[in-house]
Amino acid sequence: MKHQLRKWLPYHWKMQLKLLQRYFDERKNQYCYSKNYNLDKIGKHEIELRQIIKKSEFHENKIHNLKIVGEKINNLIINPNEVFSFWKLIGRPTENNGFKEGRNLINNNISSDFGGGICQFSSILYFLALQSGLKIIERFNHSIDIYKEYERFTPLGSDCTVVYGYKDLQIQNPFSFPVQLKCLVSNNELTISLISSEEIFKIPIDFKYSETGRGVWVETLGNNRILTKNFYIRL
Repeated sequence: MKHQLRKWLPYHWKMQLKLLQRYFDERKNQYCYSKNYNLDKIGKHEIELRQIIKKSEFHENKIHNLKIVGEKINNLIINPNEVFSFWKLIGRPTENNGFKEGRNLINNNISSDFGGGICQFSSILYFLALQSGLKIIERFNHSIDIYKEYERFTPLGSDCTVVYGYKDLQIQNPFSFPVQLKCLVSNNELTISLISSEEIFKIPIDFKYSETGRGVWVETLGNNRILTKNFYIRL
């Protein structure tokens, strides 16, 4: 009955229910979320990751949206045991908040919406977290693999979709020292770095693919163990 009621609720009410549910879940988990910044580098050690921003529909809008996200994440400090939350920092991606229309993948369909394209930022953050040994609290993969091999800017399995109110990227700092995020968005490249006062050894991440009739299973491997296993529908 509860599921049927939610199905017919207006979108605004559904969103408020989701945000309320998150509020109570977070109070129960008692996480401390990162919100402090430092313009100066906090250490000399750095793990850097770069991705090409490939030409696509709404390309200029995507660059604009990525730069908004970059401004809100650049110089962020994540202290020991603190949790990074994508949406707590970025806020709702609306026109009033400065975002432009871009390509989105919603309910297994490619469409457009304000804030489209920022999943490349959440994806590079997720991939950096995997390589740095940060703890992944919450992450969702895309349901569909929309790219041909020559179109990819990152390996299949290293993606992270974010949907305001519903799907967040949350990462915890398990180290005894703070880490800092530095990022730069140009017209053709996205760069993100993890800065620390003590050395963090980069973890090699591999992906194992198992094709099926409907799509592909992807196992993400690191430190000789399976970190995640996700399924992607192939168009």
